[in-house]
Amino acid sequence: MIWTTKTHELAATTCQHTGASCPALERMLVALCGALDTARDMTEEDFEITGDSLLDGCTRHCPARFFASHDRIRVFCEVDTAAERSGLDRFADALLSSDAKAQPADHLPHRPCSFGEAIPLSAA
Repeated sequence: MIWTTKTHELAATTCQHTGASCPALERMLVALCGALDTARDMTEEDFEITGDSLLDGCTRHCPARFFASHDRIRVFCEVDTAAERSGLDRFADALLSSDAKAQPADHLPHRPCSFGEAIPLSAA
């Protein structure tokens, strides 16, 4: 699913468990967009927040890892806290970026059941 807010263009994949979009993931992406937009004037360009959370409202109570900066926000659902960011980013890039290198999915030990990305409209 792809949609736009006043500040970001967002994309989210279908949940592999439910076969539908995840409203909890979508809410988390929108909340992170709002937080980063609010913080923009008070932070440096390289400001970033990362963390782990449980998706409130997810029927499976999936854990989520997020990486949010002024350039890009990504949320990965149902991944272990030990999952390496570089592998998760390569996985997301393979699905969302037209110039990303292909990679076998079995090279990622912690494949997300769903993920979302938000890019500021000024960069989209």
